[in-house]
Amino acid sequence: MDLDSFLVSLYVRIDDWWRTNRPSATPRPGRPALLSGSEVLTLALLAQWPRFRSERDFWRFADAHLRGYFPKLCSQSQLNRRVRALEPELRALQRASAEGLADPSAVYRVLDTTLIPAIVRVRASRKGLFAGQATFGRSASKTEWVYGFKVALVVDPEGVITAFGLAPASSDERPIGDALVARDRHDAYLADKGFTGVEWERCWLEKYGALVAATPKNGSRRAWPKQDRRWAAGKRQIVEGVFCQLKDFFGLERHRAKTLGGLLTRLAAKVAAYTCAQRINDSLGRPARHLADLLV
Repeated sequence: MDLDSFLVSLYVRIDDWWRTNRPSATPRPGRPALLSGSEVLTLALLAQWPRFRSERDFWRFADAHLRGYFPKLCSQSQLNRRVRALEPELRALQRASAEGLADPSAVYRVLDTTLIPAIVRVRASRKGLFAGQATFGRSASKTEWVYGFKVALVVDPEGVITAFGLAPASSDERPIGDALVARDRHDAYLADKGFTGVEWERCWLEKYGALVAATPKNGSRRAWPKQDRRWAAGKRQIVEGVFCQLKDFFGLERHRAKTLGGLLTRLAAKVAAYTCAQRINDSLGRPARHLADLLV
């Protein structure tokens, strides 16, 4: 799709959702907002596309080329404040979009986490940025320590994100899994070794009625046969693919956030942009995860 068609399609979907789920709020004192909530959300999602190097780069593009669609476009700082204020709405929009895509009858969904840096390691000891919030966690794939956070996802077999969250990089993955299962409420999940634990698996089954099949560690008495481990690893590859798209296409690791609130907003915007792009692909009869050539 060209930019004009994509922008109109994105705005119409967001505005329809906004009108249905966010009725007119009570007027607040002061000057009225220049942009409507649906316009702010549209700009926030469009800004996640890789053609824009930063928020400043996107605002300059919008100021020069999108005034016809957004004649009351505010300053960059005002737009950033509006987007941060609408972080709960970004999450709600993503959830509603995912519900229209995810198959509720899918046999299982996949749980997993990945590390993202908070700031460069040279500055990790400085006070101020994410002090008391980010921690050090070891990346097994990169064999290095990362100062930052864990992004956690629940993904269905088609790559639709049905739940997501953020935790310090050193966090145990099982409490993260508990929060995701409580939010997602599906019947069964596949997970890797970080989520394994007899007590936790029993707790998830009793509290949420969810069977979590986490691959036991190789030396465990419950270790699976090699064939079963290979099968589970193959099924879990879908979440690895989703993480790669969030990192490589939507710049999840290059978020440039300086506060936890800013990081949460950027995460919600990137996941919402990913899911809304899947909805547009679905309406066009395209594979849901074919995003690279969706906007040309």
